[in-house]
Amino acid sequence: MKPAVRKPPFYTKLSLVLLSLVLIVLILQVTKEVLAPVAFAFLFSLLLLPLAQLMERIKFSRSVAALIAVFFFILAMGGILYFVSMQMAGFLADIPLLEQRLMAEADVLTSWIDQRFNISSESQMGYLNDLADRSIAGGAQMVINTFSSVSATVLFIVFIPIYTFFMLYYRRLLVAFLIKLFRREHVTEVYGAIEDTRRIIKSYVVGLFIEMVVVAVLNCSVLALIGVKYAMLLGTIGALLNVIPYIGFIVTVIFTLVVTFTTNTAMVAVWAALSLFIIHLLDSNILLPRIVGSKVKINALVTILGVFIGNMVWGVSGMFISIPALALLKIIFDRMPTMRAWAILLGTEE
Repeated sequence: MKPAVRKPPFYTKLSLVLLSLVLIVLILQVTKEVLAPVAFAFLFSLLLLPLAQLMERIKFSRSVAALIAVFFFILAMGGILYFVSMQMAGFLADIPLLEQRLMAEADVLTSWIDQRFNISSESQMGYLNDLADRSIAGGAQMVINTFSSVSATVLFIVFIPIYTFFMLYYRRLLVAFLIKLFRREHVTEVYGAIEDTRRIIKSYVVGLFIEMVVVAVLNCSVLALIGVKYAMLLGTIGALLNVIPYIGFIVTVIFTLVVTFTTNTAMVAVWAALSLFIIHLLDSNILLPRIVGSKVKINALVTILGVFIGNMVWGVSGMFISIPALALLKIIFDRMPTMRAWAILLGTEE
């Protein structure tokens, strides 16, 4: 007769779970420069997998097929970057004029505060100067951080195509590795999880790109009709930031308000913000369910928390990668009986 196995108490299990979460977050933060490009390469390799498989069916070797797929990916990303940079060039040239307009509006605001709240303009400027003096203390460190972030971004962009190529080339090896990690009786479940991951993440990424293009066209068209300067730039940036749930839309509206207010009238700025809000409602209620689909069923609370945690761990790249990561976790949790409670927490009530 086998002796009864004592289950550890709840507080022991909870302590181990919390310790594991802390270690995972710490490892992700320390290895950000390595793992963040790998995570994006994983998404893009799933996106490019059908093209690589098509090239292999045409009798190209696996290496050549992967190289062709990555080449088309580089062309597409290069086209987007070129378009944004061309729009940004005119905006950067007009920054001195924007600064002058902002200073003029600031003078009007300080005069209104002086009349309304009896706070002199000199007191307001003194407060702003004190704030600026405190900010200058960290100026040198800010410059260092800026240069380091630029170099890290360049390395990030360079390594993503390289990792994507190797993932496409060694995809069978990676699948065989995952299969060998588990017992033979779980092989069917592992294959099912891999297939679900490939199908769901690919459909999500493809749908997200289509939605991005549609939102960019709507943003640019509406802003141009209103008469907003830099309509193409603002509309494109809004579509790119739309990938970040909730937070991206708020940043887009604030940026559009500031730029439009300094280049046009206040009424045009209000109409621009209202137009972006209407497009966001159409996107959330019509475009997103129809184009992206309901494959990634993550509730709004977990989505917002995931975006903030992604920003805390990996910065902006973590905000972009948070939703696919949550979708991947939900797929895994759904197939593990001991983790289905977490799958319920991530999902919706539907």
